[in-house]
Amino acid sequence: MYTTSRYASRETREFASSLAKKESSIYLARGKKTISQIAEYARKKGEEQIFVIEEKNDRPLRMALIRVLETGAWEWAGEKLLTA
Repeated sequence: MYTTSRYASRETREFASSLAKKESSIYLARGKKTISQIAEYARKKGEEQIFVIEEKNDRPLRMALIRVLETGAWEWAGEKLLTA
């Protein structure tokens, strides 16, 4: 499942959405949702991980990985820089 950091630019939202489509995954618009709310939604959909696209200067910069646990809890599982 893919989402963005809060208040992401249109470019970053479109980037996350296109990644989700490419991977045949779900894209969830972040809005004001907390990570806990997103993790709860992901768990209901059977997703085990969430990719959060973070930005700098309104451009996608890195992708953080969140692991969704069976208990409904979540944990940060790393991040990687996005290459152009």
